Amino acid sequence: IFIYAVIIFAVVIAIFAWLYERSSRETAIVRTGLGGRKIIMDGGIVVLPYFHKIDKVNMKTIRLEVKRSEREALITKDRLRVDVVVEFYISVEPTETAIARASQTLGQNTYNADSIKELIEGKLIDSLLANAAQNTMDELHEDRAGFVGKIKSSLKNEIEKNGLQLESVSLTSLDQTTFSSLDENNAFNAVGMKKLAEVIASSKKDRAAIDADAEVSVKRSEMEATKQTLSINLEEKEAEIEQER
Repeated sequence: IFIYAVIIFAVVIAIFAWLYERSSRETAIVRTGLGGRKIIMDGGIVVLPYFHKIDKVNMKTIRLEVKRSEREALITKDRLRVDVVVEFYISVEPTETAIARASQTLGQNTYNADSIKELIEGKLIDSLLANAAQNTMDELHEDRAGFVGKIKSSLKNEIEKNGLQLESVSLTSLDQTTFSSLDENNAFNAVGMKKLAEVIASSKKDRAAIDADAEVSVKRSEMEATKQTLSINLEEKEAEIEQER
């Protein structure tokens, strides 16, 4: 009887271990089916075949990169286009409500950065476009932190609908879009290209004036040096004549 009891106990333990699913710091478990929905963030739960279904939710941070350049570049308040590369660091918020939402809207895709990007990329791009339109190109360059902060603030509520939280945003690249990639028949581009041409022309004019002033200054310095040299030579000749006299 003792041996049978030990065998039965061992079998029960083996079955329990087989049916037992554990969560971790990197993975949460959502069990649905018999007994209702259960969310496990730190611990484990028994999962019965045919009676339960589980989704494992990735709790690790995922990096999503969004590039906007050339014809898809951002349009600023002063109608100029800028190429940007922005990195978004996203994770599932560690609450039962957020995990349930992530499981419902993303399923197993929480492990796939491309799938998450495909789902929320429209929200990310919309935020970039909206916030870029509120600033000139110079303002974006001078206040990159402010631009990033506005993006993060505007996305908070939107991505929470998928159970996600935006940990940080990094603007890794920002530069003016090249002239050659712009369509001059586009109304936004036409205004921006005109303004940019005016800025470039004015800059060239100022630079030419500076170069001319510099050249005059150099020649004046050379002339003064020549005068001083001639004056010294004259004094030397006069001294020699006076000595001979």
